[in-house]
Amino acid sequence: MASTFLKSDDPTLPKEEITWARRSHLTTLLTYPLALLPFPFSWIVPGIALFPLAICISRKKGSYSAIQSLEAIYLQAILSFGYIGFGSAFSEDRVLLVFSYILMTLIHGSLLLVSVIKVSYGKNHKYPFSFIPRLFRSVPGRENWKALRENFSKKEEFQEFKSSIENLDNLNQRINLQIEEINDAKLRSTGRMVVESLESLRSGLLDNPGNYRIARQFLNYFPQTTADLLEKYNSVESKNKNLSSSVEQIEKRKENLNQLMEDIFKTSEDVRSKILASENLALDVEISSMRKNIEYGGY
Repeated sequence: MASTFLKSDDPTLPKEEITWARRSHLTTLLTYPLALLPFPFSWIVPGIALFPLAICISRKKGSYSAIQSLEAIYLQAILSFGYIGFGSAFSEDRVLLVFSYILMTLIHGSLLLVSVIKVSYGKNHKYPFSFIPRLFRSVPGRENWKALRENFSKKEEFQEFKSSIENLDNLNQRINLQIEEINDAKLRSTGRMVVESLESLRSGLLDNPGNYRIARQFLNYFPQTTADLLEKYNSVESKNKNLSSSVEQIEKRKENLNQLMEDIFKTSEDVRSKILASENLALDVEISSMRKNIEYGGY
């Protein structure tokens, strides 16, 4: 299908991951042929979610395809509430019932089209107000730290690992808050890609804590830099509105920040792929380049 003419934006992402991610979203189309079966519609619509759930379970935890499968489950949940809700509300009015079902089908089709195109390019995709992936995100409670401790020979290194994970959680919250204040749609999209990449990296570290040494340098610089950049941008944007800065100045700042965020996203994805492959990584050049770009951009 789309894989024959769409090229992934992420060369480190296996084609198999893209294929299974796309399949998970497309499983929601089974709602319509299976609706012809002699079973209650209230069983069939939510039952379709079992298909992307099966894909999610079969894929590696925290992988691109597993995360996208959770997004597909969320889409099916929207369809379930919509179709069953309209069916109950307009059961006695056939005209409104048909109209509401057509509306849900159009909404489903538009959301699905966007998701399939984005995952075919290997981009991270989230449906509006999506929350299900967060429910399944690996978050270590107190009872899990003891098990993670066994992956470290030195207590000091484990404490550093724990502090880094907790600091990453705090920074992700800061980054999310700053993203919500940004008006530019492209910047918000890039920022969310960075957050999703950081969350995937976090999951990878919890699955393989021994690879923390590979990511240490990245964790010590890039997440904090991302939060600081976004806070600085929002602060300057607020001043620009009051000072009526020129359109050219504002657009230049947006362009510079977009490039910086894309660089951070690419680096975080590189780190994640290295962790999955348990390969060594040196980020001295990337960090030096990022610092120069930050200075050049006026941040």
